[in-house]
Amino acid sequence: MRLEQIYPTVRTFETVVADMKEQQGYWVALEKSYFYPESGGQPADRGTLNGIEVLDVQLIEGIVWHLLNSPLLGKTVHGEVDDAVRTDHAAQHTAQHVISAILQDEFQIKTVSFRTGSEESTLDLATDQWDEKLQNRLEERLRQVIVAGHVITATEYEEAEALALPLRKMPQVTGQIRVVQIGELDYSACGGTHLESTSELELILFTGQEKIRGNIRLTYVAKDRAFRLLTTERRVLSETARFLSAKKDQVRDVVDELKQDQIRLNRQVGQAEDAHVQTVLKQLLNGPEQILVLHHEQEDIRFSEKIGKALVEAGRTVLVWNEVAKKLLMYSTGRVHLGQFTKTHVKQFNGRGGGSETNAQVLFVTHEDALAFVEALEEELHT
Repeated sequence: MRLEQIYPTVRTFETVVADMKEQQGYWVALEKSYFYPESGGQPADRGTLNGIEVLDVQLIEGIVWHLLNSPLLGKTVHGEVDDAVRTDHAAQHTAQHVISAILQDEFQIKTVSFRTGSEESTLDLATDQWDEKLQNRLEERLRQVIVAGHVITATEYEEAEALALPLRKMPQVTGQIRVVQIGELDYSACGGTHLESTSELELILFTGQEKIRGNIRLTYVAKDRAFRLLTTERRVLSETARFLSAKKDQVRDVVDELKQDQIRLNRQVGQAEDAHVQTVLKQLLNGPEQILVLHHEQEDIRFSEKIGKALVEAGRTVLVWNEVAKKLLMYSTGRVHLGQFTKTHVKQFNGRGGGSETNAQVLFVTHEDALAFVEALEEELHT
């Protein structure tokens, strides 16, 4: 076992440099190191060497390499492992062991993969079904395991001895096998860092789920991450309730009512907008112009789009400048290939956009640039 596995509580140490290399950063190998290198979905430790920040730790061909943000000077090294980061990663990893053990033993759902993220951790499960009832049962069992305070140990066994244990996670190495045991709940071949007891997990919260390649991916947080999330969500809930002039347990009902009101308002706005489009359309179609250039100063872009589409359906070519969106909408009956014209000329007028033969859009910084582009297009259309 590596030193950080044998002595998991060590946070400061003295050593000397064994090797150095410069390869997309400054890498240092030490005579001895208590830093955990990234492995098995668990991120590397963080900390300092002689006060220089350790950005990454990797195990390459049996050597632990430390990535620094500046060169390390001198041969003697004082190392400090960031206790908060180590404890956080250990908590998320321990939570994974516990969740995976319960799901496999009691729900016959195996874990496919695991990753500790900077904010949330993920578990990919070999199932395509997940529901609230199953999650509630899992959460209840997790509370029981945390309260029970199962002792967590890591022991190195000869291969034959390790394989005789009821391993949930089989070893990926041969020879000496490190087995992490959580009471009688879980035996796993694992090289990661862990807490000393399930009681240290304190709290595990599930934050979401989604289907990934036929599996279910659960996201979760444990220990301090879980309490920070609870604090944030409580604050947001309190602020939302105060904003809505409602009690906390009434927020969902009030939001549902607001959503229904929004749907009704959107429907009414849409109906009024359609009526306005028909009125404007009737006025525009009364004239003889086959090429219409419109300037919408305050209209919503949806209104401009509806006008343009309606006019082209009536056989007119339409150029609509929408001041709010700084966008030129173009609709043609095919007299000029709008997409090709735009591609050829748009850059010289400081715009960007594109489109098809009969429909194109361009964003401009100024109305003047748009007008110059329109003049060039009108000349092409009249040719």
